Amino acid sequence: MEGGTDPPKAAAAGVHLPWAQVPDRIQEWAAAVAGAAPHRVHDLPGGFSPGATTRLQFAGRPDLFVKAVGAALNPESPELHRREAVIAAGLPRSPRWPELITTYDDGDWVALAFVAVDGQPPKHPWQRSELDVVVHALEAMHVDLAPSPIIGAEAAATRLLGTFGGWRRLASMTVPPSTLDQWSRRNLLRLAELESAWPDACAGETLLHLDIRSDNILIDHDRVVFVDWPHAGVGSPVLDLICWAPSVVLEGGPEPESLLARYNPSGSADPDVVNVLVAAVAGFLTERSLLPSPPGLPTLRAFQAAQADVARSWLQRRVGW
Repeated sequence: MEGGTDPPKAAAAGVHLPWAQVPDRIQEWAAAVAGAAPHRVHDLPGGFSPGATTRLQFAGRPDLFVKAVGAALNPESPELHRREAVIAAGLPRSPRWPELITTYDDGDWVALAFVAVDGQPPKHPWQRSELDVVVHALEAMHVDLAPSPIIGAEAAATRLLGTFGGWRRLASMTVPPSTLDQWSRRNLLRLAELESAWPDACAGETLLHLDIRSDNILIDHDRVVFVDWPHAGVGSPVLDLICWAPSVVLEGGPEPESLLARYNPSGSADPDVVNVLVAAVAGFLTERSLLPSPPGLPTLRAFQAAQADVARSWLQRRVGW
């Protein structure tokens, strides 16, 4: 899009489970939901879930999209599916996100059945017109979700308690990891201080997706659907843009400041607040990229490291350190 060269690959898919390897009880549940056994199965790549993400087609019946995971694949993934089920059930019906039909949960395996959504992920490198369509759809979605329609939805600051704070945790170590980059190492205490205001910087009344990425976006002509909602929380809408920006660069899109400029509400955002949120996102990505890979997600740390490079460069330009 801007630069004209092939972008580095933003994310390699995780190790997905084919539908054929999903336990029989889950397959039987899906058939009962549809009222028939599927006559065609499409396993869908992309994203980082180690479970199954599958479109099921039925003769004379609407397609289903089913995602299913068990604790043996990744111990945290079933709980994310449970949380997504609560969020999806609370969202009002809209063409901007998928419609949940029902869920399955036997204490080990969790599966969600949605009305299947037509559309394709964004093209890479990002095309200017397609990126603008997605940004405008995100603006409209934020308007629709303010104030949050889900009573009792977690504040983003609560949701992100174990996520943000990466600089503080790195600064508290007696010896930071040897693989920590030199700029971060030199500025670690200043970064931790800047980041510390993140809970207040997140404050707002909008239900945020908090995991906007190309693999969570489907485009069908001018319709944009944002999928996968387990991380949703209530806060400032500019946070969704800041979290999304590093992956856009890796996919051949514009630099973060250009993306932010495309999003009209960011014009009223306090620059100091933006700095805090960029610091929080950069700290999260940097810290997590230095950890061992979690079970079933062998590509996640490399993706976080690539995003961390972008986020740190963005922060460095903004603060001038």
